[in-house]
Amino acid sequence: MMMCKDTQMRPLTLPLLICGTFLGACNQPEPLSGADIVLLNGGIYTVDSERSWAEAAAILDGRIVAVGSNASVEALIGPDSEVIDLNGRMAMPGIIDSHVHPLEGAYELVYCNLWDYSSVESIMAALQECDANSDPEDAWFQAVGLDLGVFGVTGPDKSLLDGIAEDKYAFIDASDGHAALLNDRTLDLLGFGPDTPEPRDGVIERRENSREPNGTVRESARHAVDVIRPQRSIETSIDVMNQAIQKMNTFGITGAVDTWVGEHEMQVYKALDDAGDLNLYVLGSIIDEGVFEKHVGDDLERVIRDRGQYESERISYNSVKFMVDGVFEGETAAVLEPYHTTGHLGVLNQAPEDLRVRVQHYYNMGMQLHFHTIGDRAVRTALDVLEHVRSNGDPALLEKRHALSHLGLTDAADFPRFAEQNAAVAFTAVWAYPSEWTVNLEIPAIGQERVDDMYRIRSIHEAGGVIVGSSDWNYGELDPLISVETAVTRQDPYGPSELRATTHEAVDLATIIDAYTINGAWLMHRDQDTGSVETGKLADIAIFDRNLFEIEPDELSEASVDTTIYNGRVVYRRD
Repeated sequence: MMMCKDTQMRPLTLPLLICGTFLGACNQPEPLSGADIVLLNGGIYTVDSERSWAEAAAILDGRIVAVGSNASVEALIGPDSEVIDLNGRMAMPGIIDSHVHPLEGAYELVYCNLWDYSSVESIMAALQECDANSDPEDAWFQAVGLDLGVFGVTGPDKSLLDGIAEDKYAFIDASDGHAALLNDRTLDLLGFGPDTPEPRDGVIERRENSREPNGTVRESARHAVDVIRPQRSIETSIDVMNQAIQKMNTFGITGAVDTWVGEHEMQVYKALDDAGDLNLYVLGSIIDEGVFEKHVGDDLERVIRDRGQYESERISYNSVKFMVDGVFEGETAAVLEPYHTTGHLGVLNQAPEDLRVRVQHYYNMGMQLHFHTIGDRAVRTALDVLEHVRSNGDPALLEKRHALSHLGLTDAADFPRFAEQNAAVAFTAVWAYPSEWTVNLEIPAIGQERVDDMYRIRSIHEAGGVIVGSSDWNYGELDPLISVETAVTRQDPYGPSELRATTHEAVDLATIIDAYTINGAWLMHRDQDTGSVETGKLADIAIFDRNLFEIEPDELSEASVDTTIYNGRVVYRRD
């Protein structure tokens, strides 16, 4: 709730207004000189405790000072106010993406970008074009967004790269971020050959009936390339991250949980924040050592100890991320029942007893715990560990909010445990429709029955779990409306499909909007300041070109953001 006296209010000239109407209960009325921004003629979906609607709202000095009818808010229009006529359009709280990798998305501008290509022919053509336009002085050829769904369960073969960047080290990152395609030059650099044993927590795929690597590497074998490929320059990262945040603003995003953070990312965010270019609230989750680590040992402890020097009112790094397992397409997700393809149960990246020790350490520091969990065995392991550390830690920390991400599979016995352990569940709902990826990778690995029960959004929600929305960009679609539509329909948001779909885990629109607004704010420990359109809260608002509640569910992804307001400022306006 906004305090009665704000020392930053400007000199006041309008007639006095009753404080209880606009700013909450105060002892004396607070005069206003005119709002900075006034929204009129809406549907403003406030996402307050009543999930109420309003016609109008006013913003002053970064905060919402009035929400109500046109008649009640029009009095706040001053000579310098910007009046936005919603004309029936829908406004709602700014969107919070609760699991995203903005810097990885930013580097789509630097590396060869394959995200738009979904056939072998188009992928090869794109790679050839990128190679022709690459700097001949570069020692590495790097690409992102390789669609594994085009290929079989063992991934693409290095022959795909024949004739492409043969004099360079090739690293073609897959669209799941857990695998990559390498050429022979890179395989030789890593020492990956026929006699190389399988790495711990990783996979070197082999050619059929052979020990020769086929070029596809997964998990820790993929991470081995991260260790040796060229380090990113801080100047390039600042430039492209600025562009990435601008792109996020075009989708109404005003808050983000960045779940793959090291000191480089901290430096980038701080530079943007210091320059006044960080139009986003950020909760950064520092990646623990292990698979996809950025720091280890004493260096990791230093980064965590010194994180405060990179924090501000907009940025917190009071979170640690743990990679509990892998993914289905590499049979590295930890499952309760064996894979159909291999007969094993996947991979836990750390033994549960070791994971407990590491998690307890950071829990006792008062940090938020964020777990990557794809398989149902990983989900159960994370919940068991979370229950253990909360039971053995300081009772004063029990209100700390935590998160599990992805949850491709979740056993029904675990549905109520998320609420019990004060843990949000971050779903990337766009993964929940049947696709070529499902047919070629997931069904062979885990079978149709388990695929039908993937991404149990409705079940966990009905069991009391806090659902938060996430893109996992750049490993998923950044546009939240694509995930919103998928969560509501469980159908292909890109058009009609003949593939089998199930709808028993679909949720209603209000539930998934909660996930992207007030629930995301709850996870970020910012729900007292943002996540709903209420007086006293920060003015973080997304304005859409239509009312999402008045269109057909399969039209949701066709809506667009017209305007994004962050901290009381318009940071995006569609032409």
